Amino acid sequence: MRIVVRHDECGQWWWTAVSDDGKTSAVSVPHLSRTDCMRSLAELRVEGPTAPVIYENDASSGAWAIGA
Repeated sequence: MRIVVRHDECGQWWWTAVSDDGKTSAVSVPHLSRTDCMRSLAELRVEGPTAPVIYENDASSGAWAIGA
């Protein structure tokens, strides 16, 4: 399991929990700032599994289903 933190060109930030086989386990709601995203991620890390956090600089628009 790893946590991938991404952002888009509109400035929204979100995290995605990805299993070792590449499947998405959970996706956060979009956050308006990196700080808000990190707060949400901190809550997940207290309640959820221990996992490394990866920051991706190049977020592809539409690469992940966010919200809904």
